[in-house]
Amino acid sequence: MARQVRHAEAPGQDSFLDIVANLVGILIILIMVIGMQAKTAMVSAKPQPGANQTDAAQPDGPDEPAEDASSIDVAGPKSAADAIQADINGIEAKLKEQEFEVEYRRRERNNIHLVMATVEQRLAELRAGLNDSQRDQLDLQTAIAAAEQQLRTLADAKRTLETTAATPKVIEHLPTPMAKTVFGKEYHFRLANGRLTYVPMDELVERLKSEAPDKLWKLKDSAQLTETIGPLDGFWLKYTLVRSDYAQPTRTGTAVQTRVELDHFTLVPVSDDLGEPFAVAMQPGSRFRGMLDGLDPKRATVTIWVYPDSFNEFRELKRTLFDRGFLTAGRPMPADMPIGGSPDGSRSAAQ
Repeated sequence: MARQVRHAEAPGQDSFLDIVANLVGILIILIMVIGMQAKTAMVSAKPQPGANQTDAAQPDGPDEPAEDASSIDVAGPKSAADAIQADINGIEAKLKEQEFEVEYRRRERNNIHLVMATVEQRLAELRAGLNDSQRDQLDLQTAIAAAEQQLRTLADAKRTLETTAATPKVIEHLPTPMAKTVFGKEYHFRLANGRLTYVPMDELVERLKSEAPDKLWKLKDSAQLTETIGPLDGFWLKYTLVRSDYAQPTRTGTAVQTRVELDHFTLVPVSDDLGEPFAVAMQPGSRFRGMLDGLDPKRATVTIWVYPDSFNEFRELKRTLFDRGFLTAGRPMPADMPIGGSPDGSRSAAQ
């Protein structure tokens, strides 16, 4: 069966008429309120008849000037009443304009509906005189016209977006694998003040393990001991040992067991300008590039202790390490906090 072409009414006509009707209702309410105010003002301006009757009934007393009717001030209330009347006249004029606009829009809508009905009737008459093939051709042309109109609308929207859309900001993403805890050989570097330097953490920790037993005698009369090792490659290792006494029950009584443990250690740089400027470290022939050339990416993990003033350099460094196949662990550090560790610390997580 051939499809009948229908035209939708303009959606904005009824909404506009509803808004205008609401405005007319509001204006009528304002006229009623202003009319009540005008009536109140006129009543308050009239003299009180009861006052004259009371004065006449009073006995004669000292001579006082009688209040003359001509002395009553009516200029103020009259001026207020005139202003209110002017407001009423203005509102009535606006109301008439709105009513005229509503009537005009109503007639315009009726004319549009009449034209649409005439066109639909004429189209139906034309379709009735067509055979099936001609009807199918007409339906096809109608569909093509609607599609072309939709295409023009989409093209206009596209041009609008192209002219108003802001330039997109590109955020680079490195396709790194999921993070995993580092258990193999780990090489530490410090990135601060725009400078990159090697941190000999493993070497200093090995010296701590070998030298700490020789310091235990100092804990005989003290519960805590702080010592320093180094410097090595520009870093001191400052560590603290603590002594703990535990009561251990035995068959012969309670025995006191003493245990010495590492509380924490920190790496203190000998100066703030250690290492190489980042731009120099990225160049071939630098100490950093020389160390990377001697490492096996399959067995080594690079840990970067990065400070807030060098986060931008860290992104570039991570890209370089990724291109060379190294797993990278980032350790963000607060400003002025030294690198350190403790038995309760966490291992690095590399990507």
